[in-house]
Amino acid sequence: MNPITSKKRAHTLSTALFLIGLAILFFTDAWWPGIMLVIGLPLALRQYLLGRLYDTFISLLVFAGTFITVQYDISWRIFLPTLFTLGAIYVLFREFVSPEDKEK
Repeated sequence: MNPITSKKRAHTLSTALFLIGLAILFFTDAWWPGIMLVIGLPLALRQYLLGRLYDTFISLLVFAGTFITVQYDISWRIFLPTLFTLGAIYVLFREFVSPEDKEK
């Protein structure tokens, strides 16, 4: 997929979303697990705007999955380590198997 916007604009939009998320956390005092969304959603937005759909999916899976697991009291002893392991495997796989997609 081609980038939707420039790298600079994607960074600006994701930073703005992050700061809005932090403001909401300060206002509501709901730090855990809200911080997972505040970190994950801007990251996923930046990846989406840069045309990296697979990275967007993995970020949402890890961060939103962690939020949902904690928020709804789902047993995390298996689920969270699985989420983080899948995310790590994907990042390593992407880095070492498809070097032609690396940013310069």
